[in-house]
Amino acid sequence: MKTLGATYVYKKFYELTGRSSVQYEKVILSGRSKNRRDINVTNSKIIQHCYLSDIPVLGICYGAEIMALTLGGSINRMHAPVQGMVTVSVSGLSDDSLLVPDKKSLYVYESHGYCIARIPEGFISVASSKFCKHEIFIHQKKRLIGVQFHPEKSDNDGLVLLSNFIKI
Repeated sequence: MKTLGATYVYKKFYELTGRSSVQYEKVILSGRSKNRRDINVTNSKIIQHCYLSDIPVLGICYGAEIMALTLGGSINRMHAPVQGMVTVSVSGLSDDSLLVPDKKSLYVYESHGYCIARIPEGFISVASSKFCKHEIFIHQKKRLIGVQFHPEKSDNDGLVLLSNFIKI
């Protein structure tokens, strides 16, 4: 975020207590290294609060997975984990979507063993890859965006996506 000139506050899940702790203009839910119930519960509460309060959320990798699960979608374990740079095909964008670069494909970094299998009601899928059907999904009315990859490690395409999220 420093590269983009954004002011931010970094919080670990255990530093947040209750709904009043989510009093930010935007929230980015990042990846994680462990699957822990307490992390999942806290992040689900953050997503629910942001959904109800119309606070923009960008879910990155695990953040996208927990967003999908919290709001009624599903995930599946992949046959083999994906790690490295991947080409993602972009389609289905509406004219008012400024989130992703104006390109037909993005070259992004992925590191995960799960894929979003079904997106929740109210979302549209706008990008896919040979590994995951829903690489980017966006809520049609709320400002909720899930990306299965890591834009922070995806060179220019990722920086453009992060920059566009900051401008929301």
